[in-house]
Amino acid sequence: MGQKKYIRNQKLREARELRGWSQQNVAEQLGLSVDKSTVSRWERGVAVPQPHYRQKLAEIFQTNVQELGFLKDPERSTRKPLYKIPRLSTPLFGRDQEIENIKVRLLQQDVQLLTLLGSGGVGKTRVGIEIASQMRQHFSDGLCFVPLATVCDPALIGPTLAKELEIHEFSALPQIDQIKNFLSDKSFLLLLDNFEHIVAAAPFIENLLDASPHLKVIVTSREALHLQAEFRFTIFPLPVPDLRQSPSYEDLAHSAVVSLFAERAMARKRTFQVNPQNICAIVELCAHLDGLPLAIELAASHVEILPPQALMTHFSTCLYWLRNHIRNAPLRQQTLSATIQWSYDLLSNQEQWLFRRLALFAGGVSLTALETFFAMSEMSNLPSLVENIRSLIDKSLLISTDLENAGTRFTMLETIRHYGLDCLRAKGELEKCQRSYATFYLSLVEKVAPCLFGKQQAIGLQQLEQQQDNLRIALGWLIEQRESLLALRFCEAFGKFCGLHGYWSEERRWLKLTLDLPSVSEGNATRARVLRRAGHLAYRFRDLSEAERLQKESIALARELKDWQTLAGALSGLGWVKYRQNEKATAQGLLHESVEVARESADAWSLANTLESFGRFMYFARRLKEAYTLLYESIVISRKILDKECLARTLTTLAAIELTQGNIQQATLHTEESFTLAQELGTKPLIGLVLSRLGDVALHQKAYEQAQKYFETSISLAYDLGDESAITSRQQKLADLALLQ
Repeated sequence: MGQKKYIRNQKLREARELRGWSQQNVAEQLGLSVDKSTVSRWERGVAVPQPHYRQKLAEIFQTNVQELGFLKDPERSTRKPLYKIPRLSTPLFGRDQEIENIKVRLLQQDVQLLTLLGSGGVGKTRVGIEIASQMRQHFSDGLCFVPLATVCDPALIGPTLAKELEIHEFSALPQIDQIKNFLSDKSFLLLLDNFEHIVAAAPFIENLLDASPHLKVIVTSREALHLQAEFRFTIFPLPVPDLRQSPSYEDLAHSAVVSLFAERAMARKRTFQVNPQNICAIVELCAHLDGLPLAIELAASHVEILPPQALMTHFSTCLYWLRNHIRNAPLRQQTLSATIQWSYDLLSNQEQWLFRRLALFAGGVSLTALETFFAMSEMSNLPSLVENIRSLIDKSLLISTDLENAGTRFTMLETIRHYGLDCLRAKGELEKCQRSYATFYLSLVEKVAPCLFGKQQAIGLQQLEQQQDNLRIALGWLIEQRESLLALRFCEAFGKFCGLHGYWSEERRWLKLTLDLPSVSEGNATRARVLRRAGHLAYRFRDLSEAERLQKESIALARELKDWQTLAGALSGLGWVKYRQNEKATAQGLLHESVEVARESADAWSLANTLESFGRFMYFARRLKEAYTLLYESIVISRKILDKECLARTLTTLAAIELTQGNIQQATLHTEESFTLAQELGTKPLIGLVLSRLGDVALHQKAYEQAQKYFETSISLAYDLGDESAITSRQQKLADLALLQ
């Protein structure tokens, strides 16, 4: 394989020399944790700075990245486009011209943000998805649908967007900067759906657009965002033919509202047909419903019970009543409420009872979860649960969705779910049901949490991932009600899930809110564990003073309670804080003590992890014999308890020691085993770590082409995760490889 050619960045060098700066001056202004050699590699073209540092370079030189010679992301070609958009099985009626107009507007160079405005039930989401689907070829790096209906807190837009973009927080960078880095040079379309719940988060979008010149954003909302970059397009209800103009039967039959009604009605009743006898009643009904697609769909779902002529009579009465009592709501929202009200009134008492409680569940719920929920509460006497669920589905008040590896889940449209919550409130049932709901999800997360530490790890992660919206709401309610002990228990059980998935910003916020609640003595043991976790997160974000404070408080409580497992983890966490503060002797003492305390605790998982932590420290200190002993003991324990994650991490460090001593064959065995374990778990950070170590092994074997592939793939994964330190270290390995070649 020939030597790779590098293109010098003459523009960066000239800009530096023009100002009389040395390479060290530039590094100091950037705040890099490395020396001037990093800037030298950028100027020589051996490496290209990450988007975060490209932007900072532009700021200190008071210019743009193009003027500094940075034209593109060198790793972009290794990353696959991301296309995440719902597949819809039903046709869209009456929106062709609107969609074409929106597409033309969106493709204009000066349009980055387009807000689709309209009332609830008008079809904004459906139009947005159709536009995104038709414009796929215009966005080479992908497009992503981001549902926000269940996100009621503006602070959660970052974690929600990061999750949908598959960006995991394995970096000390703020989450907004990780998202900016991901989108900075991409030709990408974001579809943010139901933004009216979090309109206060609009500046977040503006920040993304400022950093991403090729990004386009479509927002669906009932309220304008009032941003300078915003272009607005109102989605109006479907046009309804005017019967006073005596249109022909053919014109009526081909109108969008009649086509929509007929399509949904035939889905419920195969024998239904539009004919000259019922078509005027259908048109009149659609007119009373103001052409709102959701209202028309709901009305059409009842043709099994009543023909269109009878439907018209019932809706007229209901609408008249609502328009006289709900005076502050816009007319179209009154009409939609009337449609749901009428559907609700047709339910039996049991169906109404179930409908109200199903409204508690955001993002859907499985039949098994429902059965458990009702069995745990006073609701255990509900007969025929499956039959009542089927009835609600038939009446278009509930949606059944089959998800891969997740079984069947039942969801409600958010408009309908909020109506159900209003019904709970009106009946005086809301607070009691919310408490049952929060208690249920606390029980669920505590039941699943132990699975995250052993052979059931992948299954446990999947179970909690499916329930994330519900878990957020339940924990938020406990904090809002100032239920200190229950919130602490929830955070403790939830922590491992957030850690493995990289939801660090969100978890850190939950922990702060919970730890700020009044402390209760009976919760001290749990508080000690939560403090340890909060300290670990502060360390992740390199907030070392906060990490030290939290770990010391955890240590004090754990010593007082003789909780050796928590004490071991907190001592280890404080040890790494001291390491970062360059107090290496103190760090060594704390890490050594953490191992001794873990032995005292007799908890195998704790001992395996503290041994791995201390062994890694000894490897960094180049005390290889001691490191090997510690790591080997950790491996023996990890194998015994079947903890694949700890075992894989430890094997990669052990492989590094073997390479240092020239034992390439043994290093190969360790890395191959760790790669198998990482693939079984399916966690990107672990896979990326092992691929990098496989590259090291290939490098020692002088298999340069294979080593390059391993390094490039691991860098690509690090970009996906926003793992800055991994990107930097693995790019350095590529540079070293080039020198060897």
